[in-house]
Amino acid sequence: MMRILLRLFLFLGALCTVLAPGPAAAGGLGEPESYRVAQKGDDGGDEGADEDDEEAARAEAAEQKRRDRAPRVVVLKWPQTDMKRGISATYQDEALQRNVRSRIDRADALFFPSVDLYQNGRKVPDKTVPPIDQPAYVDPGDVSFVISEIERVSQIPYSDLSGQEWTGEARKLRSYLDKIWFVEGVDHREPLFLLYAQIGRAADNIGLQNPPFFENIAGVSVNYYWYLAATLAWQDPSLMSKLTDPDVRGPVDYLLKQLQSEKFPTFPLDFELENEFDLDKFDEEYQVLLNGLEVELDESAQIQIPLGVTDIYLKRKDTGHGLSERLSVDKFEDKAYFVRDVARKRMGIEFIDQLMLHPNECSPELDGDILNFLSIYAKLHRRAEIYIAVPVKGSNNKVFIWRYDRTTATLQLVAGSGDQFPVRFAVVSSAGFLYNTGAVGFDSTVSQSEAQSAAQEGTTIQDQINSRADVQLDPALVPINLELRGHWNRLMVGWGWEFGYGLSGFTERYYTPGNENGYEWGDLVVVETNPNQGGDGTTGTTGTTGTTGTTGTTGTTGPGVTAGVTSDVPGEILNRTQWNRYTYGQVGIVLGRDAAYGIGPRFAARLGWTNLPHAFQPTAHFGWSVENPLIKGGDRVRPILDLDLRGGVGIAAKNSILRDQDIIVYPVFGLTVGIGTTL
Repeated sequence: MMRILLRLFLFLGALCTVLAPGPAAAGGLGEPESYRVAQKGDDGGDEGADEDDEEAARAEAAEQKRRDRAPRVVVLKWPQTDMKRGISATYQDEALQRNVRSRIDRADALFFPSVDLYQNGRKVPDKTVPPIDQPAYVDPGDVSFVISEIERVSQIPYSDLSGQEWTGEARKLRSYLDKIWFVEGVDHREPLFLLYAQIGRAADNIGLQNPPFFENIAGVSVNYYWYLAATLAWQDPSLMSKLTDPDVRGPVDYLLKQLQSEKFPTFPLDFELENEFDLDKFDEEYQVLLNGLEVELDESAQIQIPLGVTDIYLKRKDTGHGLSERLSVDKFEDKAYFVRDVARKRMGIEFIDQLMLHPNECSPELDGDILNFLSIYAKLHRRAEIYIAVPVKGSNNKVFIWRYDRTTATLQLVAGSGDQFPVRFAVVSSAGFLYNTGAVGFDSTVSQSEAQSAAQEGTTIQDQINSRADVQLDPALVPINLELRGHWNRLMVGWGWEFGYGLSGFTERYYTPGNENGYEWGDLVVVETNPNQGGDGTTGTTGTTGTTGTTGTTGTTGPGVTAGVTSDVPGEILNRTQWNRYTYGQVGIVLGRDAAYGIGPRFAARLGWTNLPHAFQPTAHFGWSVENPLIKGGDRVRPILDLDLRGGVGIAAKNSILRDQDIIVYPVFGLTVGIGTTL
């Protein structure tokens, strides 16, 4: 009789609430204004990928894959910073990022705040599970099993089981909550809602209102699992359509109406961090999900939720996962629950205290749930290496770094991470082929008739030589290169000396210090004449042989004709040799996971000076360095194989003999291969 009266009372209460005026929602269910569920667009649905943007979608997928594989460095902000000097290094500090990338030799590393490590929501309820065995996700097979059990129990009539048997079913169903211990997305919402409803039905059939199936919420004793089902429906009223049993739908609907009419209290979740909140910045990083449903925050950083169980999940919009929390509250008297501040206290302040107790230990001992959270975070990002960085006293220059070892579920100190020199070096020796149009050949033989003709025409012997210049398109030289590179993250700078063996030799003016005879760039023009061999002038003097820095004098009256060279016509002595020298500097970037070592593909720009011919030589380079598979390296020292393609131009200097042939700019291209080592 008492059971019948209770059911009648609940039915009449639900009927009165339905007939009472209140905020309307789809299906006649009100939705609280304070709970803003994020919408997917004003048109009522997601549009999906545009078929015309398939290439962009593939590029985005490739970029996401790259980011998933990139190392993740979680920076624990030092709690007591030097406010006078403004030192407070965070995960967004660019100087800290550069230093850490260099010290872990991963130029592609990504950086995240300490709150992302907090995974209290994803930690399994079974406290005996060790950190290394902590799962990160709810098993889909467990969800399917729970659904099948819900269907089984829902088919059992009330009269088929005794009160004691219903107690067994209620406890069994309640134990299945551990199989859906965290609601990450909408796929878990409906099974959990139905599980709550069936636990409530089994508890109601027991006939006793005892914990844990009945609890006191705001001074009212309620069927706790029907109440939890109602809180999920309060967030998403469409779930009520999943309840087909009127004996279950009625009580849940009544509790839902009580929630909507604010008969049960709510309290605020606050997402500010250290008393600061920037909505635009927060929205760039995170998507907020409560019980698997996306919600939106406003400038207050708060959102109202009912008492009960709420799964909180900050999903990163760039890549990966943020914090998770399962909040179970039957009464709340504080101002608000500060989600990120709680996470920062646990995974920032307490974590730092444990790490810095013995900072130079290879593997620090960690207490509490910290190792559990680290293990879960690593499994959430199974393709990435996980690092923990602590900027001591907020300084971005003194940073201790630990790497999470998945095989042992421990942290390992990165060697020398606190004060290791951040710049890597590489020495490479290489050889190859270089092509250009700067190889100029000359026939310098000058006959006496040519010399006399030049004197009569007012030209020089050099004009006769230049007229027979031969510009070659053949391979110009075989370069032998020695190069020193410095690497800091992706940045590369280098200096090199390249000696080239000219296949056709080199011919160029001499290059000496000074600025002789009006020639720029300090070139010395050397004139050669022979002693006067006869002449009709009685007062003529003998021409002398030009020496370094002087010119031969000309007879004042005699013709002063020498053996093939007249003394009044200057002649240059040219530098002819098989070797030239190229000195250069370069700057570039290196890509790939080992870019900080200088290993991987690279792009560089180089500028240098060649002594033969006299020319500036800017070139663009594409290269690739790989570890030598035949020689095993160590930490900093790694033997490498190197390939370099170059393309550019040579720009003849003002005094270069190339300019006499109207050659000012000529192409340069070639290939070198070599061996070397990182340092």
